[in-house]
Amino acid sequence: MEDRKSNDISQMRRSQLTKAAYKVVSRKGYYNFTIKDIAKESGLSSGLVHYYFKDKQDLLLNVLKEINLNIRSYLNKELVKLENPRDKLIAYIDQAFGLVDKEKEYFYVLIDFWTQVNHNPRMRQANSRLLQSYRDECAAILKEGISAGIFKEMDVAFTATAIVSIIQGAIIQYVLDNKAFDYNHYAGKIKDYIISIIMREKNS
Repeated sequence: MEDRKSNDISQMRRSQLTKAAYKVVSRKGYYNFTIKDIAKESGLSSGLVHYYFKDKQDLLLNVLKEINLNIRSYLNKELVKLENPRDKLIAYIDQAFGLVDKEKEYFYVLIDFWTQVNHNPRMRQANSRLLQSYRDECAAILKEGISAGIFKEMDVAFTATAIVSIIQGAIIQYVLDNKAFDYNHYAGKIKDYIISIIMREKNS
């Protein structure tokens, strides 16, 4: 019983520190934060940060995992309510575009992490897994739609990659220059475009 309680506390503190790191990195950037910043944000000591994470890289990799878990949680909550693959794809797209409001810091953190991939194999692998999870989720919905006769026959891997690229590309453009276009209007048009190119013709 005591071990279980200790493990629960440990998990709670790791989560607390990871969330604090997420906030700090979004404000200060990958290169400019310190362990003391994380400790101050979390309300815990620097010693505890070092106890739960061996170094800054270990802490940042856990931030990426936390981001991924949050995103999948948002999406899964919506998908479990739906049965029609078309509705699921719409929910997938809406959730992706909705991250700008739900996880405002996410893309700033992600862009910072991208600067590390050329010389940090662990960071490259973590980013690769994150993108793969987006493609896999999209591909599963596409396969379901094809099997149900709702979506056209297609190269699922290519289409999932293209959809993720279109959505993420539009979001990054907006994050870098939020005056470039009307975000909600473009998000709606992109969603309509994606749906239109994958839907099976009614008379086919």
